Amino acid sequence: MRVFRLSPIDGNDPSWKYSVEKAHVWACALTPADARDLVAARTGFFKLAEPGAVSPWKIERATSCVEESSMTYPDPGEVIREDGSRVAD
Repeated sequence: MRVFRLSPIDGNDPSWKYSVEKAHVWACALTPADARDLVAARTGFFKLAEPGAVSPWKIERATSCVEESSMTYPDPGEVIREDGSRVAD
């Protein structure tokens, strides 16, 4: 497993309308795509979004996704905030 930092790039993108989290988060996943999927699932988007909407965490123009090779946490499948608290779905 690898740790990825996902960061907002374009906070004005309309996709942010339904995301509960709007700041940097870290996720433990196998690939960047898996990290994006995990964060999208844990940030409330799918419970709040209109049908057909796409999470900003899955859109490369809206968020970056960079491997943090020096980090050894979070645990697989976890998403954490900058303050270390866990993001729950």
